[in-house]
Amino acid sequence: MSSALEVCAAVIICCGRLLLATRRPGGYLAGCWEFPGGKVRPAETLADCIARELQEELALTVEQASLLFSCSHAETGRRICLHFMHCEIPCGQSPLPREGQQAAWFSAGELSTLSWVPADALAIEHIRCGRWQGPEDPGDDLGLPRLADWERTRKLQQWLTSK
Repeated sequence: MSSALEVCAAVIICCGRLLLATRRPGGYLAGCWEFPGGKVRPAETLADCIARELQEELALTVEQASLLFSCSHAETGRRICLHFMHCEIPCGQSPLPREGQQAAWFSAGELSTLSWVPADALAIEHIRCGRWQGPEDPGDDLGLPRLADWERTRKLQQWLTSK
């Protein structure tokens, strides 16, 4: 397997609802729901990546971005390192999909009704159930999320279980 592909995904919760987007039409897993984001470019920080991706794909301005947790998985013969970023956008800003995808806000109770990108669904299920690794834990324990921000990840867990 070749070197890991670094990808960022935005976790944005406003007014008790989570922003998700579908994969663009015609591509891999087209129409499945996921956290919006994309590939990290060489020499790009995670915060710069998620700000660029949200602007390009959804015309959203990121005011602040920080790493919540990361997890790795294999997909289409390649290792993917998926970095989930806590993002803040201006209050009242609405996504404007630019690549033929859909974007919408969901309550915690609605998430189980969606057709998810498998890697995102697995990561969120781990967080919902409290299965994760701390930053000091050794190794990559079966793809469990590795926390970078315990407090915000715990708040996400509480939101996910608030149905």
